[in-house]
Amino acid sequence: MAAVRKEAEVQRSYAGADPFALTRFELAPGRVALVVIDMQNDFLHESGWYARQGIDIAHMRAAITPTAALVAEARAHGVPVIWTRHGFRDLRDAGILARHRPFFAEGGLRPGSWGYEVLEECGARPDDWFVEKQRLSAFFATNLELVLRALRAETVLFCGVLTNQCVAATSKDASFRDFQPIVVREATGTTLPHLHDPALEMMAVGWAEVRSLADTVAALRALPLVNEPAGGLA
Repeated sequence: MAAVRKEAEVQRSYAGADPFALTRFELAPGRVALVVIDMQNDFLHESGWYARQGIDIAHMRAAITPTAALVAEARAHGVPVIWTRHGFRDLRDAGILARHRPFFAEGGLRPGSWGYEVLEECGARPDDWFVEKQRLSAFFATNLELVLRALRAETVLFCGVLTNQCVAATSKDASFRDFQPIVVREATGTTLPHLHDPALEMMAVGWAEVRSLADTVAALRALPLVNEPAGGLA
């Protein structure tokens, strides 16, 4: 399919209204956070578990450079960076995912392993925030909401993998908690590229803003150099 349709193509007019008008969220100083979803070696590295199973990871790998650029831009403007890592001990705690991905029986996404760690090229730092997850949504049974509340985030930028799974689920859960989710188009990827654009369109007309990397970077550059509200803690 073509890329997410332009706003004029997505919107519909009925009795003078736009029932499918796209949402636009603004970035406010001290109220923005970046959540990078599951950019781990086992998903993205050419020696990672997915690649070793013969899965085509090219679409996911195309998100690496945009993600690194987004992370660098966020840091430059004091926007906190939160990384999620998906993993499980074995098939007993892997949940339904294990039935969809039986190749996890022998390994992959195991905490403490090289494959579990964030891909080096993405630019994670030890003093960033890290959230450990076991289900598609990074909010389920984790401390992600507590971290975002502690950081005073209102608008949350999302990128990572997989577009149609963990990115979609986490951004939707963010909207359920009244955060304003913005999904950065070029900084997402999936193992099934034909599902990428439909997933982004589903988010755009349902619960999130889907924004280009260039537009996101421009909005970040418009923030003050330090992403702190006047007077310190609010």
